[in-house]
Amino acid sequence: MRVIFFFLFIALNLNAITYAQNGKELDRRNGFKDIKLLSNINDNTKLEFSKDVKDKPDYAIYKPRKGQYNKIGDINIKKLNVYVYRKQIYQIEITTEKSMQLFKSLEKAFGKINTSMVSKNAFWEGEKVRLNYLVEGSNKLILRYRSRDIDKIIAIDNKKKIDSLSTEF
Repeated sequence: MRVIFFFLFIALNLNAITYAQNGKELDRRNGFKDIKLLSNINDNTKLEFSKDVKDKPDYAIYKPRKGQYNKIGDINIKKLNVYVYRKQIYQIEITTEKSMQLFKSLEKAFGKINTSMVSKNAFWEGEKVRLNYLVEGSNKLILRYRSRDIDKIIAIDNKKKIDSLSTEF
């Protein structure tokens, strides 16, 4: 009986270690290809300005230059948007055709996918990066890499704005 509990204990710990390593792998990669989250947008010459976000002066959207970021392996990228806050990349959104090969590759790289029954969301998560896997329609897939620290950065900036405004009185 002790032997069974010992092997069960080892199996559970190995599963926890694997999960931690996979979250670390997502954090280590910190984005998609050479687009790194929380890096300066000006450091990536393969992206170009697309548009400012309406009613949000510190936000912008960038798209790849012609001929850049066309494929993930053999899978065509239909659309790629890079979202920026104060010149820092905080979100990368990639739209592709739905592919079981792509899903298996993601699971190999980052481990078993997590799902939320409440939000009906599928994702991989590290300490710094979250990768959402969103299926839309019958043939469309969206991969959304997002920095988990951006909300803290925005909150600090908003607090600074409020503090500087309060000194005006």
